[in-house]
Amino acid sequence: MGKKKILIIEDEYDLASMIKKYLLLEQYDVELSLNGGKALTAFDMFKPDMILLDIMLPEKDGLEILRQVRMKSTLPVIIISAKETELDRILGLKIGADDYMIKPFSMKELVARIEAIFRRIDNYSRSTIDKQILKYNQFRIDVNSREISHNNSQLNFTAKEFDLFVFLLQHPKQVFSKTQIYDNVWGINEYGDMNTVTIHVQKIREKLGQGHEITTIRGIGYRFDGVLL
Repeated sequence: MGKKKILIIEDEYDLASMIKKYLLLEQYDVELSLNGGKALTAFDMFKPDMILLDIMLPEKDGLEILRQVRMKSTLPVIIISAKETELDRILGLKIGADDYMIKPFSMKELVARIEAIFRRIDNYSRSTIDKQILKYNQFRIDVNSREISHNNSQLNFTAKEFDLFVFLLQHPKQVFSKTQIYDNVWGINEYGDMNTVTIHVQKIREKLGQGHEITTIRGIGYRFDGVLL
């Protein structure tokens, strides 16, 4: 398997160069885009496995770039931003980011979060040898290709949305607290706001529509009530 490819979309040259240096040392293939207006062209040409995305960019801001990326890809996106309010973080996650890091941050932590996301994606692919296609109602979930379709129409899920949804599908009729879901999807050694789970469940429901079969258990968490075929 070749090197994982990471596209850094960041207009602060010194920071972007520093991140690139660290990621090259970790054996990633890295490309920089210093201008929001050229970022989508870089995305189409480089075909990355992950994006590190600043919000405040010249010509086109990061949230608009994220919206357009989500129209064509479910690859993981980590926002790296100086905007640190809860509203900014929630908005980024709702649009489709998989993680949100506030500047300044530790390069070691950034690398650890990148590794954790890629590790979870790889583990999901390896852990479903016997049942790689999950079906219920008119939904079809291909765990290997990480694709979800409804009546043969493709649905666009972020990496974390996909992982969370598959986790619930693989444990039907079981109730999980937000903390349990966070530990299993984001990682037990990760830390973050449990509202992240609520936001991701909300986005999954919106994308699946009325047939989502994800039930809220008041005061506890969530349960998948569908029947796998």
